[in-house]
Amino acid sequence: MQLFMVTASSDTAALQGLATLSKYLFTTGLCMIGVMTVAYLWYTIGTARLARQVASQEQRQRSKGKLAQGTRRAAAVSAGGEGGVATLVRSEVILHEQPDGEKPIPLNRSLVAVGRIGTTVGWFATLTLILSQVLRTIVTRHAPWSNLFEFSVSFTAALLLSYLIFEARFHERVRAWGLYVCLLSVVTLVIAIYVGTTYNLITGSAQLIPALQDQPILTLHVSMAIFAYALFSVAFGTGLIILLQGGSGQRIAWLPSAEAADELGYKAVIIGFPLLALNLILGAYWANYAWGHFWSWDPKETSALITWLIYAVYLHARGIRGWRGKRIGWLLVIGFAATLFTYYGVSFLVPSLHSYAK
Repeated sequence: MQLFMVTASSDTAALQGLATLSKYLFTTGLCMIGVMTVAYLWYTIGTARLARQVASQEQRQRSKGKLAQGTRRAAAVSAGGEGGVATLVRSEVILHEQPDGEKPIPLNRSLVAVGRIGTTVGWFATLTLILSQVLRTIVTRHAPWSNLFEFSVSFTAALLLSYLIFEARFHERVRAWGLYVCLLSVVTLVIAIYVGTTYNLITGSAQLIPALQDQPILTLHVSMAIFAYALFSVAFGTGLIILLQGGSGQRIAWLPSAEAADELGYKAVIIGFPLLALNLILGAYWANYAWGHFWSWDPKETSALITWLIYAVYLHARGIRGWRGKRIGWLLVIGFAATLFTYYGVSFLVPSLHSYAK
């Protein structure tokens, strides 16, 4: 009996240590996201300023070219060329050739370095948040998304992971709007902290209600929603770019063109759409044995269904009807608004069977 008491006491101490470490990792991840946001803000301001300098230099070069045709000028750069490295007045401009012929975004060595620092810090922030949630899972003995605090932290990690994978594939074309992802991550974590402190959810997690005690279904059902929402958030960023670019072309030189943003948004939605469909299917299966019916028109499940239908309309309009430009941009914005309502609106504003989410 004494040996059992000693073992139980040591296990409790170990769990408390893991809980403390989880909290420290969460705090570290939050600080890293702050650093990442500063780096991407510096990068965004720098690329916008450099793009204006390049455009001004090109305009002067065209004006001089009309007066002295065929004259070479060592200090001129053509941002519309095939890529490579050229020199702007007092700034070495780097133009990375894009595989699809997209006009490259002007950069210099310092901006490339700042962008890489922001990306590296972002990966470490994502890793620390994931580790924090893994330790929380060990302590609470269930997946870390049984309430809005845990869900928001997991969503932030999924958002950063989804964005960084896109950035690793498309580099500066995606990094140009990384600041949006940073700011959204800060907002979701602030909300997580507010909910956690208000409902005392940061230091521990309450016992799961019976409907949530099927661990495999809980893990699959909610994880599908987390990554679907994260990918729709990434797609929303591309929708904003499409609208800012006027639906076509690249009138803002330091952002991707509307056409490139459209392709990136489609890639995000085409992954998130089936994930949300699986979330709805698993939710219906879960509801049948937890509450005795597949569908009850609960506000949360109804809102999720509406969100899924909006993205179904987006895919149909883009793929079958051939929609492009502002109409597609607005569909991505509307889809994100529905995602936000499903995520936060139902939890705070509408009585629901999912009220345990906070």
